[in-house]
Amino acid sequence: MAKNKEIIFVCNNCGNEFGKWTGQCSGCGEWNSLREIKNNKKPGQSRRREIGQKVEVKNLSKIEIKSVNLVNVFSSNIGEFDRVLGKGIVRGSVTLFAGEPGIGKSTLLTQLIGKIGGLYIAGEESAEQIGLRVKRLGLNAERFDVFESNSIEEIEDYLNRVNNLYKIVVVDSIQVVGCESTTGGMGSVGQIKESAFRLIQLAKKIGVAMFIVGHVTKEGDIAGPKLLEHMVDTVLYFEGEKNGDLRILRTTKNRFGPTDEVGVFKMEENGLREIKSDEINMLGSHKERIGSAVTVVIEGTRPMMLEIQALVVESFAPMPKRIFAGIDYNRGQLLVAIAQKNLSMPLYKYDVFVSVTGGIKIEDTGVDLAVLMAMWSSYKEKALEKNSVWVGEVSLLGEVKRVKFWDKRKKEAESMGRKMIEMENVRELKK
Repeated sequence: MAKNKEIIFVCNNCGNEFGKWTGQCSGCGEWNSLREIKNNKKPGQSRRREIGQKVEVKNLSKIEIKSVNLVNVFSSNIGEFDRVLGKGIVRGSVTLFAGEPGIGKSTLLTQLIGKIGGLYIAGEESAEQIGLRVKRLGLNAERFDVFESNSIEEIEDYLNRVNNLYKIVVVDSIQVVGCESTTGGMGSVGQIKESAFRLIQLAKKIGVAMFIVGHVTKEGDIAGPKLLEHMVDTVLYFEGEKNGDLRILRTTKNRFGPTDEVGVFKMEENGLREIKSDEINMLGSHKERIGSAVTVVIEGTRPMMLEIQALVVESFAPMPKRIFAGIDYNRGQLLVAIAQKNLSMPLYKYDVFVSVTGGIKIEDTGVDLAVLMAMWSSYKEKALEKNSVWVGEVSLLGEVKRVKFWDKRKKEAESMGRKMIEMENVRELKK
């Protein structure tokens, strides 16, 4: 019997297509992720040109390549935003802007348009809702054009007609934009892939800088296929604690600039405010307290002084709790084991809670020593040395290693009237 080629099975996680249903996707390993859809492709259909059609091949030596720094880049008029992108926004670039719901993605992009003007393509909100946000932020409404649409065809038609009218176009969000020629509901893998591809082609064609808002999953990854991150030029993450006021803008991919810079913002009543280097100080108190240790981390190229807080209490449960906020869970578990082995702390019968003040996530291994010191302080019920700063990566053997930008961290500590404490092994605490 001939197979029905009008039906295909597409993985919701990675987008791979299959001719028959299987319990597990062979592409990504996800179980029960294949969904049956109708195949609209005709036999032999492809994107290639017809045979005999004239094609043009360009030699780079005959192309006038303009300086990116002088012609194709313009400032966002937001210093921290420009810092993360490099020198500014590149014309014709496509940026994927991701973050958790309510973190401030729409607020920051609204402020961006408010600085230089642009088009806001509203897929989730109405023009009235955006108008209320613009008014609350105290921005000039004349700089905003709002286009309410969920259709890629409508977006393409409008932007092709106005051509070079806008410098910036914001699409909010890719999960609610759909294409009529693609099967599946909005937010499905096929819709996201096709919609993103057409938006990227459109941005390159008309030379507009496009910012595409992307939702994230509960694991913190961008919703949709991983291919989406490969297609765009830049990937930005906006993070922070919803209950806190600090926000960090990071870049994980940037074809036109660095990927090691961060932008720091503070959420206030009238929107997001830039935090300059000399203002970054996230210490909860200048007084030394039990269970508290101060450290200096490097975010991008800037030192930031943070407070690590720990609470070690006796556990009455069969499995003691381990909760780490702001640092990697596995790294935290490792430090608990090091403390138990090298500091003779019987943490197997204690609950351990560790938190980074400011609500930011730290990947810098230079905080290892501060985490251990905060746990030791809480366990011993003893405050650490006054005005001390603890920086160092701790190995499995308890050895404390220096980390990069040591001199810069030390200078930052001294500028705050504090002293970097140096030790070779955490066992020195027993003396």
